[in-house]
Amino acid sequence: MISSKAYKFTIGPNKREFVMHSALVAAQSRAFNQLVHGGFKEAEELHTELKSVSEETFVLFSQYAYTGDYELLELNPRRRVDVQEGTTSKKAKNKKLKGKRSVSKYTYNRTDLWKDFTLACSIGVEPPPKRPGVVIDNGNVLLSHAQLYVFADCYGIARLSELSFDRLGNALLEMKVTPELVADVIELLGYCYDEPTPPRLRNHLVLYAACKADKLWSNMQFKELVTTHGDFTAALLGVMIEGQVH
Repeated sequence: MISSKAYKFTIGPNKREFVMHSALVAAQSRAFNQLVHGGFKEAEELHTELKSVSEETFVLFSQYAYTGDYELLELNPRRRVDVQEGTTSKKAKNKKLKGKRSVSKYTYNRTDLWKDFTLACSIGVEPPPKRPGVVIDNGNVLLSHAQLYVFADCYGIARLSELSFDRLGNALLEMKVTPELVADVIELLGYCYDEPTPPRLRNHLVLYAACKADKLWSNMQFKELVTTHGDFTAALLGVMIEGQVH
């Protein structure tokens, strides 16, 4: 694999070039195998251009291809959140959630919706362990995981798709929605409804938004999102009224 020919990618609007081993590229999915070995121009030239993929997303994909994992860096130091010791693990959280759902006179019950969201985050791929005191940029983490998930889903990289989806869910579970970080959540929601994204991701984030609607609603950008994106608004109301995502 390491001795295989080089395969060149031209990424994003700036057309930055990346080079990977062709055998490693082909091993990632059926779609990438076609790029390397199919009867297309890309296979003959050992080169493809991905205009809509960001450089950061492709770097994370490259990390995963070579190591089986990926690591996010702190890219935007203006928003910082400290991860404290004693963070409840996902398994422990899920254990607490077992049992009957609470009975309410109203369909819109954020406690029940949060249980649903937490359980939806549990797909069996554990996030990397965090060290106490490590500083994480939640805004970039959310968007980076989401964009990587969209990339992996598009090209059929099954394990990376599950890994990035799980880590996005875990980041949302552990994040405290402060006024400063509300803008990051809204940016993530805007991305999911401005760009072609899988229904699974949209549904997941609509459920999260319903759980945190009281904190999000105070932000004018969120009100604008509700006003301008009818598909998001319809999905959000569906969760609040019926208690489930369609």
